[in-house]
Amino acid sequence: MSDIISSRPMALAYITEVALRPTTICAVVCAYVVWKVVYALYFSPLRNVPGPFLSRISWLPMRLVEIFGTEPEMMRRHYEKYGSTFVMEPTRVAVCDPGDCTKILSTHAFRKDYYYDRVKFLEPNIFLSSDPDLNHHRRLLIGPALSQRNLLHMESLLHAAGVGQLLAKWDKAIAAAGPAGRVRVCYFDDFLLMAFDVMTLLSFGQMRRSLTTGDHKIVNWVRHCVQLMFLQMVAPVICHRPFTWIFGRLYGQVGQFFAFGMSAIDSRKQLLASGAEKPKDILQSFIDAEDVDAKTRMTPSEVRTETILQLMAGADTSALTLCWTLHLLLLHPQCLRRVTDEVRAAFAAGHTITYEEAKEKLPYLEACLYESLRLRPVTSNLPRRVQTGGAYFHDHFIPGGYSCVVSLSAANMNTGAWDQPHVYDPERFLDKPDNKRKLLTFSTGVRICPGRHLAWLEVTTGLANVLGAYDIELPEDARFTPSRLDSKGQPVIMPGYHGITSFPRYPDRDCNAIISKRPSTCDK
Repeated sequence: MSDIISSRPMALAYITEVALRPTTICAVVCAYVVWKVVYALYFSPLRNVPGPFLSRISWLPMRLVEIFGTEPEMMRRHYEKYGSTFVMEPTRVAVCDPGDCTKILSTHAFRKDYYYDRVKFLEPNIFLSSDPDLNHHRRLLIGPALSQRNLLHMESLLHAAGVGQLLAKWDKAIAAAGPAGRVRVCYFDDFLLMAFDVMTLLSFGQMRRSLTTGDHKIVNWVRHCVQLMFLQMVAPVICHRPFTWIFGRLYGQVGQFFAFGMSAIDSRKQLLASGAEKPKDILQSFIDAEDVDAKTRMTPSEVRTETILQLMAGADTSALTLCWTLHLLLLHPQCLRRVTDEVRAAFAAGHTITYEEAKEKLPYLEACLYESLRLRPVTSNLPRRVQTGGAYFHDHFIPGGYSCVVSLSAANMNTGAWDQPHVYDPERFLDKPDNKRKLLTFSTGVRICPGRHLAWLEVTTGLANVLGAYDIELPEDARFTPSRLDSKGQPVIMPGYHGITSFPRYPDRDCNAIISKRPSTCDK
C-alpha cells in the first residue's frame, strides 16, 4: 500500500511534465483549432450563411475592427461581397436589408444584445436597458419633454447657446481678419462645442459658452463616459478589481461628471425654492415628468442618468451630422451652391431662421441632411438578440439566442433599396419622399431614438443659419476635394473612426474651411 501511495506524486509529476511539453501544447491547440473549423463548416447553425472564414471560428477579427474603429467600412465591404446577411462572429450575423432591419427594430421580441448589459457604471436607463417594461415606462416619462412641440418652446435657448453663439464667434474672427474678410475655421471643433453648449444648457440648466472660451471640460467628461462604456461592452472584466484601479483616472473623470449632474439638480431645486419661475428646459421637464397611471416620478439619480445620456447621445450625433454634411457639400459644390441659393432666396441676410421656417421653405436643405445621414450615418451598428424560436433573414435561419446586428452603414448602401447608393444625391429625398422612411439612422419602431426631434431642430437650424450667413469653401491645402475621385468615380470622403459614433479620423487636418460674410447682393 505504501508503494502505491508513494508512486502517486511521481505519476502526477510525470503527467504534468507531459502536459507541459511544447509538443503536447501544440497538439492540444491544433486539435482545438481543427474542432472549431470542423464545427464552423459542418455543424454550426450558421454554416450556410456567407461570411469571412476567420469570423466563423473566432470573435477576434471583430474585436480588432472595433479597436481600430473601422467597423462601418468593414460592414460595407462585407455587404458588397457576401450580401444582405453574413457572419460577423461564430454566433453573430449582420443584417443589411432595410426590410429585415425594420423587422428587428420594430418589436421588443429582438431585445438589445448582451453588450448593453455589461455597462455597470450607469444605472438602468432608456438607452442601455434591454427590459421592455423599463424602456416603455421611461419613454412615458421623458417622451413629452423631447416632443417637437415642447422643444419648440426651448428654441430661443437653443439658438442662444448654439448657432447664435457660433455666428458671433465667426463674425468676430472675420472682423479681426481686416479687409480680407476671410478666415480659416475647423468646423468640426466649432460644431462639437456648439452642440455640447446646447445640450448642457437644456439638460443641466447651465450656459457654459465652451464654444466661445474653448473650454473642453464637458466634452472630455462625455468622452471618458463613452470610453468607459465601450471598454465595459467589449471587455467587461474592467468592471472589477484590479482593473478599476488600473483605470482609476477614467473612473475618476466619470465620477466628476456624475457629481456635476447631481449638482445641477440640486441647484435647480434651490432655484425653485427661492420662488423663481420654472425654466423651460429638458432638465425641468425630466424632474416634473410623472407616469399618470403609476403615479411615479424619476428619482434624482434617475434624472441625472437620463440627462447625462441625453448629453452623451445628443451632442455628438448633432455635431457629427453637421460636420459630415458640410464636408459632403464641400465635395459636391453643385449641391452646396443649390442649397445656399435656396436659403438666401428665402431669407434676407441677418434673419434668424427658425425650425418651422426651415421646414416650410428649405426642402433641399432637409434633403441634404437626409442624404448625409444615409451616406455617413453617425451611428453604425445596433446589436440585438434573436428571439426565441429563431428568425429568417434573406432565407437564412438564425437560431434563437444568437445575435443579429442591424448595420445602418450597410443598409444605407443596399442596392435593393437605393439607386446608385455610392452617389451623394439629395434629390432622392425630393423625388421619392418615401425614402425618408427607409432611412434608419434614428432607428425605428419601439426603440426609435427619443431625441430625434431635438437632433433635427439643431441640425436644420444650424445648417440653414450658417449657409445664410457665410460663403464657405475648401482651403487650398485640402486633401479631399471634388477632383479627388475613388474607384466608383465619386469624391473620396475623409476617413472616419467609429467608436460609439462615427467621427472624422483626422478632424484638425480634414475639417477645415474658409469662411467669409455673405455678399450684400444676396439680400432679398
